[in-house]
Amino acid sequence: MATYTGATSGLAAGVQTNDTSLDFALETTYGTAPGGNYQALRFTSETLARQDSTSRPDEINAVREVSQSVLTQVSASGTISGPLATGCFDDFLAGVTGGDWMTPSQIIASGSILMTAVSNDTFKGGMGSLLISGRDLSGVPQSGVVSIIDTTRSFSKMLPYFNIVGGNTLIFQKGSFDELISNGESAYALSNGSFVEFGGLRNGNIDKTFTIRKKLLSGFQLFTGSLVNQVQIQLQQGQFGSVSADLTCGNMTRSTTDNAAAILVAPSGVVHDSISGFLGLTINGVAPAGCVTQATITLSRDGSGNDYGMGHADACGVRSGSFMAAGSIEFYFRSWDQFDQMTAGTQGPIMIRSVDGAGDGYAFVFLNAALRNGKNPVSGKNQTVKATFDIEGNPAAGGGTFAIFPLTGTATN
Repeated sequence: MATYTGATSGLAAGVQTNDTSLDFALETTYGTAPGGNYQALRFTSETLARQDSTSRPDEINAVREVSQSVLTQVSASGTISGPLATGCFDDFLAGVTGGDWMTPSQIIASGSILMTAVSNDTFKGGMGSLLISGRDLSGVPQSGVVSIIDTTRSFSKMLPYFNIVGGNTLIFQKGSFDELISNGESAYALSNGSFVEFGGLRNGNIDKTFTIRKKLLSGFQLFTGSLVNQVQIQLQQGQFGSVSADLTCGNMTRSTTDNAAAILVAPSGVVHDSISGFLGLTINGVAPAGCVTQATITLSRDGSGNDYGMGHADACGVRSGSFMAAGSIEFYFRSWDQFDQMTAGTQGPIMIRSVDGAGDGYAFVFLNAALRNGKNPVSGKNQTVKATFDIEGNPAAGGGTFAIFPLTGTATN
């Protein structure tokens, strides 16, 4: 039996990282830390810090020393990194895209709601189309991603649409319904009980700033006026999925008062992995011939930044900039298809799907993207050639550059 029990005090040289925490809340007024509930965040590292800008005149003096500096500006910024776990960074994704997550909703085919799919609609420029009669689509985004299920013909697909024309017809990529429409049919009326599900997130024009709280010792550092100016999602063979969010903050202050009414527990889903959780990548509806080894998605606010004035050191406000979506992909080189699309200037949807062990996750969709800067270097002997491409996101016909569709209970590999 042990002689002693209990713990030793004064063990650590300083605050331990395991004793720190991050949480955040959406600001209703820019730069003002809200009360109410704060959302705890799962993270692996962070670099949030204040930056002071100073200036001094080049005075001439016999002592040969610089003049006294003056404070000209105070700012704060940094990066929060963490695992790709479903739900963890949803608010930051909404912040960088300028959108709100839409609650999933279904339109179900019935005697009063008719759905007619055409794979090559000559009246719609040869694109795919889905006519929904008997249902108002005025509240549906002009572009995005839908899940379509028809059990009669065992059709279950997630498809990006580019526009809504005539108030009732969704426009898809040509050939989107080839597996649904039998030979000899020009169109197919989805059977009763079939449904189209809308939901998720699409880039928009909603401005969002957050207050980020970092708990240290018995107090907090408050990073107010925090604009999410970039989120990068990294999927790589042999690694877990990861997320990094860059923030531009109006100021950093220290508080000994806990201003939160409550701390909401962070989502507890399993981290996305690159084996069972990676459900594939398609370019214009077709997967590359070779296995994918890496995919990166970068969502950013081009031209964003703080504005400053006289009379105070911190920011007067922040410019939210313009949304931009970009990325890169890498896969084993087995076909010229993607190089041919690049040289032809072909644009279309690029979809990357990733889930956790429960099948919950995301379909990340560039609604109208082009492949750029393709390379297939020969790096040395006894190697397998890989192709790499940059992804350039562009707006779809109905507006919208990037969308995320939530996946729930999806079968894993």
